[in-house]
Amino acid sequence: MTTCPHRCFTGAPCGGTVLPTGHCAVCGRAENDPGLPALPEDPRELGPRELLALPEREPRPAEERLVRPEAPLLIRMGCSSADCGITFAPPYTEGPVPVTGFCPACGARYSYRPELTEGDTLRDQYKIMGPIAHGGQGWVYLAEDTHLGDVVAVKGLLNRYEHDGARLADVERRNLVAIRHPRIVQIRDFVARSDDTGQITGGYIVMDDVGDGTLAKVVEEVRRGESVLDIEHVAAYGCQILEAFDHLHADGERVFVYGDMKPSNVVHHRDGIKVIDLGGMREQGQTQPPAHVTPDYMAPETGTSAVPTVAHDLHTVGVTLRELARWAVTEVPGLGTASFERVVDRAVRTDPGRRFADAREMVGQLRGALREIRALRGKSDPPEPSDYFRPSTQLLGARLGTVPGIEHWLDRPRRDRYEPPVAPALDLGAPTPTEIAACLPVPRPYPGDPQTARFEVSSGYDPGQLLEQEGVRPRSVEICLHNVRVLLGRNTREDLERAQEELDTADSVPGPPAVRRWRLEWHRALLALRSAGLDDDPRQVAEARSHFTQVHLELPGEYAPKLALAYCTERLGDDPAEPTAEELYEAVFARNPAHGGAALGLARLALRAGDRRAAIDVLGRVRQGTLDHTVARIASLRIRAARLPGDGDPLPAPAEVDAALAELRGLVGRRPGAGEPSLSEDEALRLSTELHEWKLDAVHGLSDRPGSPGRGAGRLDARGLRRLSTPERELRRQMESLYRRLAARHQEPAAAHEHLVDLMHAVRPQTVF
Repeated sequence: MTTCPHRCFTGAPCGGTVLPTGHCAVCGRAENDPGLPALPEDPRELGPRELLALPEREPRPAEERLVRPEAPLLIRMGCSSADCGITFAPPYTEGPVPVTGFCPACGARYSYRPELTEGDTLRDQYKIMGPIAHGGQGWVYLAEDTHLGDVVAVKGLLNRYEHDGARLADVERRNLVAIRHPRIVQIRDFVARSDDTGQITGGYIVMDDVGDGTLAKVVEEVRRGESVLDIEHVAAYGCQILEAFDHLHADGERVFVYGDMKPSNVVHHRDGIKVIDLGGMREQGQTQPPAHVTPDYMAPETGTSAVPTVAHDLHTVGVTLRELARWAVTEVPGLGTASFERVVDRAVRTDPGRRFADAREMVGQLRGALREIRALRGKSDPPEPSDYFRPSTQLLGARLGTVPGIEHWLDRPRRDRYEPPVAPALDLGAPTPTEIAACLPVPRPYPGDPQTARFEVSSGYDPGQLLEQEGVRPRSVEICLHNVRVLLGRNTREDLERAQEELDTADSVPGPPAVRRWRLEWHRALLALRSAGLDDDPRQVAEARSHFTQVHLELPGEYAPKLALAYCTERLGDDPAEPTAEELYEAVFARNPAHGGAALGLARLALRAGDRRAAIDVLGRVRQGTLDHTVARIASLRIRAARLPGDGDPLPAPAEVDAALAELRGLVGRRPGAGEPSLSEDEALRLSTELHEWKLDAVHGLSDRPGSPGRGAGRLDARGLRRLSTPERELRRQMESLYRRLAARHQEPAAAHEHLVDLMHAVRPQTVF
């Protein structure tokens, strides 16, 4: 059987079987069919080069967009009379419904035929070229603006006899005048329409012509294999739609609700989008005239209330993005597409109170997901600060990239010169639950909290001091959460219990749940981690991971929850139903190459898997000129030379340790600002001693002289010490010198000096004197 040579819309290979008919059993394409357009092999070539960029799309010529007015209408026609209001469908009508006539129930006249024809002129300025489309409430025509010499769109009522037609037209006109935004089609004029008696019966709205490249048409072109839609394009569409909605929802004292978002109501115009068909837009809470919504896109609660809300609008955006993503290339390494899907999932939740609070919050998370997708594809965008978290001032896991202190030698048991020179294994420096709780990013205070101003530097805010509510009414949740963090930094069960009390108080304060829910979950997770540190109970770490997961679902575009989940998952092990620790760390590190904590996490995972080279490579990706780059560079030097935990990984070759030592010598006394670490003489001595120890361990283990003991051969004897190989003898002399220098630098206390001298004597080669 032949495998289908084509790809799916996602970009993945189809993998279906070609039937004897020559067509694939999965995608239905013929084996020799051109199929969908080919995609580049390099992930960096997928999607646009710039963040939020869209391909240029020029409108088709006006003449090509005109439609035949006698073509069947793709809408449900109904009676013009408010007292009747039936829809022309069984049992009232059978078969095709004529576009003009009289209501079969009450006899009221109706007409869905375009009222304007080619050559008609409105107010001696707009010369009609013909109809181009009909929306839910009106015909749209193209016209030449004879005064300005360009083409405009003219919208009139679909049924000229609509009982509420004049009011509908006036509502749309007033709404369009009130709303001006680059992402919303712009109104240019309004031409009133009168009957024979001179009474105003409606009117025509004159708008900019933005073409007919709706997102529904974009999808159709992709479905036919004429173009490629990428997940980055879908996210960019969503961000621009939400920019328009943010303007609608926050326009001063008047909050407008769009109501009928769907792919056919957004036009890809040149390098951006335009939201069109604002006939269904209403002020929030407005019940008349009835809102026009599309059942497949509307929020569940709108079906019973019939009054669209901001939450309804966000739901329609979510459904629109989900529909577009079905046809998009979603091949992204790691978690990128999953983060996009979680943004959509939150937007379309059944409970409107658990959706995004507003369009600004949703667009922030969608931008974050888009940046993650691009980063995981290998693209680089300028960093953006988070609106929800302050970056941590402490680096988790830094022990791996820290020069050992003198305690590294003083804490060893004394040994004699006849023991094999086995060096201690490298400490991978995985952070403890207590360290994780103390060093994760801190949520920014909710701006609506009555005491938020107290958390600014100018107010004298001290993050290490408990705060009092001081009779504040209403009580401040942010003061409670601040106190939780302070108490968790202490080390007694009493403080842990007080932190729980503060958290319970915060949970009991009335307030907006949408902005509070994730903050409480975050601090519950910190509390669970601190409990795990006191009790050494992995179940508490699992509880913390559960709370962090809830934060991640609320804020899928943020990397702080992913970082917290990565640390918990690293300690607990991967869960098949959840993202792996490696995927979580990579999502953070790809997006922020200066984040040493994520790089160190990836390095630890690689070392546990026995892949020394991968650990060194990932640390080499930490951006130069940053504080974390110094830690990453030191960690790389140690990894190159180290004995790793466990028995499966051999020590590196002595030549590799020599290369690390040569690199170390180049870092001593560097000029600050050179973009590389600068080690002091004392730091270089300690790090050089550690690397030489691993080299001696490797050289001793490689010894193959007859009668010489190899690694694991047990204790040496005097004869063995006298018959050391030349490289080992020379290396022991170097170690003797290094320990002597360490002892000279640490004369006090006397016990420390004596311990270092003992190390010197234990390693020096045998002499005859």
